[in-house]
Amino acid sequence: MINKSKNYFGSQALFDPYFIPPTLLYRKKEEASLFSILNDSIFDDFSLNILYQGIQGIGKKVIVNKVIKDLLIQNNKNEQTFKIININCKEKNIEELIISLLVKMLEFSNSTLNLNSLVNSKISQLWNTFKIARRKINDNLFLVFNNIEHLNPKIFKKFLLLGKEINLTIISTVNKVLRPSTLDLLNEFDIKKKLNFFTYNELYYILKQRASLAFLHDIDKELIEFMTDLIFEHYVPVPGKGIDLLRQLFPILKEQKNIHPFEMYEIWKDQFDIFQTSDEYNMFTYISEEDILTILFLDNLSNFFLNKSTYYITLKDLKELYDISCESLGYDKDVNEFGSLVKMMQGIGILSASKKGLNMKNRKSSNNDLNYDYFFMVINPNNLKIMVDAVFGKI
Repeated sequence: MINKSKNYFGSQALFDPYFIPPTLLYRKKEEASLFSILNDSIFDDFSLNILYQGIQGIGKKVIVNKVIKDLLIQNNKNEQTFKIININCKEKNIEELIISLLVKMLEFSNSTLNLNSLVNSKISQLWNTFKIARRKINDNLFLVFNNIEHLNPKIFKKFLLLGKEINLTIISTVNKVLRPSTLDLLNEFDIKKKLNFFTYNELYYILKQRASLAFLHDIDKELIEFMTDLIFEHYVPVPGKGIDLLRQLFPILKEQKNIHPFEMYEIWKDQFDIFQTSDEYNMFTYISEEDILTILFLDNLSNFFLNKSTYYITLKDLKELYDISCESLGYDKDVNEFGSLVKMMQGIGILSASKKGLNMKNRKSSNNDLNYDYFFMVINPNNLKIMVDAVFGKI
């Protein structure tokens, strides 16, 4: 049995922006490639300009930090040394950026410099001081620039060109694809990597791993599945958004407090901007114009989620709710009508099919809503109940 305490990091696993999991899931190829390239650059003493592109939260920074950590461990054993400086480019002008670099570089070379003179220096003087400071460092030097989309492309291009001149390896991350006006900047990078999105299962296991690192006790499997489904439904499949959700739940999960699934909708509402007031009004209007069978079915659906501690309803249970609704009204059951009802609920944003339960054996087309084994509420079931009760009051 695995000793859980050995892999427990607590709040650090969620709140430390530089946290590195013991294992990077589904990024082995990218990790091995970067390690090999940087290791060769240290051994052969040559500089590189490397760019990682991808939406915020996709894992650019953690790949870079994990590889650098492993390189430090390996090269310390081999008595080959290199220095690393991490810089966040967000909300920094060029003067602040260079001064931040100089402060770190002077520490590496045990040099001293009047900081007041730096603050009052012209840009040209700062560039010259930067080159002088680099020459005083005997080791290989890596500069990691995060969020370079905040920098003027012309200014950053000078960094890249200067890096070749004074033997600097520059690793950059950008949270979005560079604009067409900055395409000439791309030519200055020796290596460009664009990280792909994760599949449902990959994202699920990444979030499950992070939860296991943050909490000593096991976290409900369905909660992680539900988080993954919501991210696919309302955002893009990146781990960063899931970690944001776990941060919000941290005080509750840490104390192992019980929380009803539908309360998660309120906790996470701001993360996704789920169900604004205008949407509620439009949905209420739509429901009020539906027939009595649909309204009764929605009432049974909201009661199902409110009365059961679950995030999901199976296709079988959905069909049973439909059958019960028909029997209550003395209507004939019609599988085509049921399929249309399920499609309608997805269309207006009440229900969504979970990607965890796609029935591949019976699947005829991706547009067939009855291929799916599990469904989840996109909105708070309590809100749906209020609407349905209001409609019943008008009948």
